[in-house]
Amino acid sequence: VAIVGIAVGALATHWIDRHKPEASPAPSKETQPKAEGRPTPPKRPPRQKRQLVEARSRNLTFQQLQALGYVDGTYDPDSDLADVVVNEAERTRAGYNFYSSRKQAGARLIDMQGRELHQWRTKDKGHWQHAELLPNGDVIVIVKDQRLSRYDRDSNLIWSVKGRFHHDVWIHEDEIYALARISRITDYIHPRSPTLIDVIQVRSSGGELRREISVLDAIHDSPYGFLLPNIAHEKRAKKGAQLDVLHTNHVEVFDGRLAHRDAIYATGNILISMRNINAVAILDGKTLEVVWIWGPTNLTFQHHPSLLDNGHILLFDNGLKRSRVVEIDPLSLEIVWQYGPTADFYSKTRGSNQRLSNGNTLITESDRGYAFEVTPKGEVVWKFANPRVNRKKEREAIWRMTRVDPRKLEFLD
Repeated sequence: VAIVGIAVGALATHWIDRHKPEASPAPSKETQPKAEGRPTPPKRPPRQKRQLVEARSRNLTFQQLQALGYVDGTYDPDSDLADVVVNEAERTRAGYNFYSSRKQAGARLIDMQGRELHQWRTKDKGHWQHAELLPNGDVIVIVKDQRLSRYDRDSNLIWSVKGRFHHDVWIHEDEIYALARISRITDYIHPRSPTLIDVIQVRSSGGELRREISVLDAIHDSPYGFLLPNIAHEKRAKKGAQLDVLHTNHVEVFDGRLAHRDAIYATGNILISMRNINAVAILDGKTLEVVWIWGPTNLTFQHHPSLLDNGHILLFDNGLKRSRVVEIDPLSLEIVWQYGPTADFYSKTRGSNQRLSNGNTLITESDRGYAFEVTPKGEVVWKFANPRVNRKKEREAIWRMTRVDPRKLEFLD
């Protein structure tokens, strides 16, 4: 039986931003002059402006499904900041930090003081959207819509396969799960405009394709197919446009260590995030049935759901104007912890989070090019500013920073 974190009758529910501006005071009454013969009717008070309300889930329009732009960086009034700018060492979870920068064909590994320990860099065409670091120093790299590649610790190419890969990869046992997409007409979405169909390609450690899972089919064939946009009646999209109905941005495969608690944690089950329908879901790894889903009316354009050791799921909820990181118990559907939303924390199109072994959380505010570590009480104890800033004072974005235990990196001297 699937566990469902949505109430069908409540799909229009809105979440009111707790930081909304205070209502304007009512206008004072004015004494109206009287004309001879009959009284002048009282002056109607000016209409109040409606307060801005942030919807926790928003359905995208037909036009919005045709494209999603990513910024290379964001203007930063504190553009002089660089590398580690906060470090309360006694309160952090020590380790090394691995990340790639938006416009670079490479990645860096730095220590808690910001010193570079290792660098991967290639002359191959295309920026690295995501890189996954392996214990031996190899990296699995996605160059968006171009290829999936593997490089060794010295940045030598081991293998590369062409394809429309995007966003994320996950290593499970000896297999690589990589997000990719294909474009084709899908009548139940739109009979004339091509749909971008997200798939999970399962490949060997050597890059050979073993099988392919259609995320779109899994949702369409489930009881939750109603979450897909109803746009078949719309006119043809603009020339060359493709309909990005799911925009899957994360894949994770469970190792089964929590399977004794509930069947949703079974070995091989797949955790995914579908930004454009505001939902995260767990697929049965064998049948591809949706065994759990949550998000609509609770999330807006989320990223990076991650399974924690306690069985909870940590994720980055981007929001419309302010972001937050939430921890949800998937069995009770309760949010048990969150950081934000605050006026100074927002990443529109990207974001990531990692729960550390001391209970702290490492958050990547991707669009703004910052990563920071917070305590369970939300206190910032470590902060990193991407040192790549252009002449317009725009700090380059970071897709994801990952804290790594040095003892697990066998390639370092």
